[in-house]
Amino acid sequence: MRILALENSGSAGSVAVVCDGKVESLEFFSSPRGRGSGLFAAMASAGRPDVDLVLVGTGPGGYNGLRTSIAAAWGFAHARKIPVAGACSLLGFDAPDYFVLGDARAGEWFCGRVTDGHLIGAPELLPPDLAIARIGHEIPVFSTTALPGLARANVQSPRADLLAARAGDAGPAQPIYLKPPHITKARSGLPPMHAQ
Repeated sequence: MRILALENSGSAGSVAVVCDGKVESLEFFSSPRGRGSGLFAAMASAGRPDVDLVLVGTGPGGYNGLRTSIAAAWGFAHARKIPVAGACSLLGFDAPDYFVLGDARAGEWFCGRVTDGHLIGAPELLPPDLAIARIGHEIPVFSTTALPGLARANVQSPRADLLAARAGDAGPAQPIYLKPPHITKARSGLPPMHAQ
């Protein structure tokens, strides 16, 4: 089976084509604040492979990046009339057993545990002190960004080729949101805008 895998949940993303476990192409791109141009350039660099499945990382992670990559996955799959599936982005790290933490903003971190290559339960949203207490010291820790007080974490983004290797844990291509999106309200005192 040939898989096109997309991962864009953090500030660095990747696109991979994996056939029967062998990585045929792997492109990395910068994705500050989830901007989509790097994703589409990496998809173009991967060529137009005949693929059997599009697999996309579903987070947790940045709202813009997740929405962009999931929409791209759905569009590509629909145009090719092939299935699309999603896998938790926390599965995109190179170790069989580990914890992953990331900044969920507003004083909270997300935390997930992978054992034998499978996510154990749903990612949790925790205050930093509880997240640090949860991880212990027995297995590796990855972090999607540098986190204060967690110097031992290996800071890196999930990788599309590693997600493809765990396609057996795939489900719907829908984003994992741990809390509602943050929406900035207009400053008070501004006049309302009216259509003309």
